[in-house]
Amino acid sequence: MKEKIFSQFQGMIETTMVVGDLFSDSLSNAAELVSGTLLTGGTIFTCGEKSGRVIAKLLCDYLTAGFEIERPGFPALNIHDLCNHTGGQDQYSDVLNIHANSNDLLVIASAGNDDHRLLKVIESGIERGMSVVLLSSVNDEQLVDAVGYNDVHISVANFSGQLAVLAQFQIVQCLCSLVDDKILGGS
Repeated sequence: MKEKIFSQFQGMIETTMVVGDLFSDSLSNAAELVSGTLLTGGTIFTCGEKSGRVIAKLLCDYLTAGFEIERPGFPALNIHDLCNHTGGQDQYSDVLNIHANSNDLLVIASAGNDDHRLLKVIESGIERGMSVVLLSSVNDEQLVDAVGYNDVHISVANFSGQLAVLAQFQIVQCLCSLVDDKILGGS
C-alpha cells in the first residue's frame, strides 16, 4: 500500500516539473491573450467536456472570484452554466452565438477524443472572430486542427488519465496567477 501511495505522489511531482518546463512559452502566450481580452473589455468564455468541464469551470471561477488575491471579478462565463441542458449537439455553440463578441476569448479544456460539441463551439468562436486557447488531450486532432495560428494550443496528450487532469489543473492555476500579475501588477 505504501508503495502505491509513493508511486502516486511521485507521478504527480514529475507531472508538475514537466508542466513547468514544457509549457512556459504557451502559458505566457495564453496569459497575454487572456489579459489582453480582459483589458480591452472582452469576456472570457470557458467550455469543456468530461474532466475538461471541471477545468473550464475552475478557470471561470478563478477569473470571476479571484485566485490568490482579493480583487474585483473579471468578466468570464462558463458556457455549460449558460446552457439549458437540453443535451443537443449544438448547445454550446448556440450559447456562444448568442452571448459572444469578436473581442472575446474562448478557452476550451478537452478530456480527449475530439468531442463533437467542443469542435462545434471552436468553429463558432472562430466564425465570430474570437481567439481560442485550447487545452487538448489525447486523440484531439480535429480540435487541434481547428485552432488558428494566432491561437494558443497546450497539449497534455503525453500524460495519462488523472495526470492529464492534474496538468490541466496546474496550467489553469498558473495562467490565473500570470493574468492577475499582468493586470494588477505583481512580482
